[in-house]
Amino acid sequence: MNRLKYRAVIFLIFAVFNCIQIRSQDEFKFADQDKRAVTLKFKSLNNLIILPATLNGESINFLVDTGVNKTKVFAEVKDSTVLERAEFISLRSLGSSDPVKAYKTTDNTIDFGPIYGDNQEVYYIIDQRYDLASKLGINVQGIIGYDLLKHFIFRLNYNRNSLRIYQHDKFNRKLRRFEKLEFRTIRNKPHLQLPVKFLDGSNKELVFLLDTGSSDAFWIFENDEITAPKNSFEDYVGYGLELVVSGKRSKLKSVNIGNYDLEMPRVAYIDSTSAKLFTADRYKNGIIGSEILRRFVTFFDYNNRNVYIKSSASYNDNSNYDRSGLILLFVGEEIRSVKTPILVKIDEETNYSKTNTAKDFEIRLEISKILEVVKIRPNSPASEIDILEGDRILKLDGKNVNRMNLEEINNLLRSEEGKRIKIQLQRGKAILKRELFLRSQLN
Repeated sequence: MNRLKYRAVIFLIFAVFNCIQIRSQDEFKFADQDKRAVTLKFKSLNNLIILPATLNGESINFLVDTGVNKTKVFAEVKDSTVLERAEFISLRSLGSSDPVKAYKTTDNTIDFGPIYGDNQEVYYIIDQRYDLASKLGINVQGIIGYDLLKHFIFRLNYNRNSLRIYQHDKFNRKLRRFEKLEFRTIRNKPHLQLPVKFLDGSNKELVFLLDTGSSDAFWIFENDEITAPKNSFEDYVGYGLELVVSGKRSKLKSVNIGNYDLEMPRVAYIDSTSAKLFTADRYKNGIIGSEILRRFVTFFDYNNRNVYIKSSASYNDNSNYDRSGLILLFVGEEIRSVKTPILVKIDEETNYSKTNTAKDFEIRLEISKILEVVKIRPNSPASEIDILEGDRILKLDGKNVNRMNLEEINNLLRSEEGKRIKIQLQRGKAILKRELFLRSQLN
């Protein structure tokens, strides 16, 4: 096998419609079997874990998602005859009423450098609506979860942007300072049952999916017994296949995770209709996302169904919430011509340069990311000024968005209460200037 040197995702939910016969696949292995552990550095984007790898020798970025049990890749078909050899299945996804075509393939090699897996099952999704890149602002072509994580004990540290992977038979850490929790697996996904205290003082034991593929805090699915409190507000809480997912935003009084009591964490209540797409297994009440998980250093042990947690330096950080009301999305790219002045020699006697002519400029091509306002939260700061859905954002606080990644943009819009944000936008052919003052609706 040609081993390549190791090099340094908003939220999608899938459920397989038809039952298919699962052929065994090779486990992931250490490239050096003598090693006790290896570390994979990941890129964190909105607390999502992006790992570089190669798939059959081609470079790929995976979103690491404990909420998926099958490896999925978004792809185009180079030669339609390959589909004759692939097994067709139907998937469903939040935001789409129609089944999505996917093709199950085997004999794939996934290589993360220090660890790799041969004979891997990969589901290729050829539906072009699956586009994590526009939601995350970077090129992410696949999602991987259980297929990778089941083989090892791994430590997740958001503050260090690292996954430490341990071989089971060589793991000897005692983890005395960690809180041990037992989880149960439902469709190969880890779930915790936790005590929750609501704002009205009532208490319930709820089952949550541990989901590194969600950048939010808690989601709770509404039913006959659980509904959003009256003081909650309408919010856009994530992305589905084609639609922005809406919910009612509020807070919980507290959630108990082992010996840790999370006070007043934010929560999104998902209505019962949307919740059906998240609860195909009918056993969970909600989701714990990476906005909560990032507050801990966590060890996962799928073999023994244990998770170990210890608070990190981010445990008390509650600032990670948008205060603008703008829901932004990269909707594509455009290539434009830019005139770049060429340096000219200054006349030392007159101190003036010669008159510039067309020959003094060279034309270069620049790829511009198109950042668009796709939604505006009701009753938010953005809803109170003249910004419309479909407007293109050009600059934020004087900085061109082409020179900002999504993390920088989101961090700016999460800044302190009362901060003024200057916005330059394009509406049609008009260039407009606006400003808003950040304010948290959660207060």
